[in-house]
Amino acid sequence: MKIRNLEINNGHPAVCVPVTDSLSDDVINHTGEIAEQADIIEWRLDHFSEQEKMNVILPQIREAAGDTPLLVTLRTEQEGGQFRGNSQGYTDILEKCAASGCIDMIDAEYKALPDIRDIISFIRSNGVKSIVSHHDFHETPDEKEMYSMLESMADTGADIVKLAVMPQTARDVLALLSVTYRFHALNPKTPVVTMSMGRLGVISRIAGATFGSCITFGADRVASAPGQLEYLELKEILRILYEAGK
Repeated sequence: MKIRNLEINNGHPAVCVPVTDSLSDDVINHTGEIAEQADIIEWRLDHFSEQEKMNVILPQIREAAGDTPLLVTLRTEQEGGQFRGNSQGYTDILEKCAASGCIDMIDAEYKALPDIRDIISFIRSNGVKSIVSHHDFHETPDEKEMYSMLESMADTGADIVKLAVMPQTARDVLALLSVTYRFHALNPKTPVVTMSMGRLGVISRIAGATFGSCITFGADRVASAPGQLEYLELKEILRILYEAGK
């Protein structure tokens, strides 16, 4: 899959860097600062405190990002974010982003809407790629349940599916990586993004692509989820890991 000039799902992980600033100028400046180094920029819109300025700031963020793919995420409180609105408010914001002509990808939570297929269809009709995601900050479900979740998210028509879970043991991390490998092997044309969060799961952010995960997340200034490494350090680790033996 190609998003602007970025190829994903090609065996080498893309590094996505979240921007979690709350004020317009800070969002724009931060986006510009990381645009040359990040593979993907994720604007965490749930952290943005000036929602009334969203339509004004979107073109400015697009300009600051240059040709770096821009992902918008409105993470709900239930899945570790700060958005506390209802499903209609969630839909309205994602639809405004999709119709803006400024966004390349939109993250839509699988459980945030009664029928997520409607928003996926709207996103696609505006030429934007969709990531359907689910985050469990409490545990790692068993392998059968995780695989079923990935299949269900893929069945929505999503361009990319994403699953993040919290491990309690090293075996949980192995379970997540095993599910990732099996899903990717059986669905090679559906890009999958997975991660095991927290300290135990850091290895999944580094070696995930070996098992089929095509995007990993690295922090700049503030981590947006437990276990994120600093993104420039992450990029260097990945360079060493995936260029070894060439």
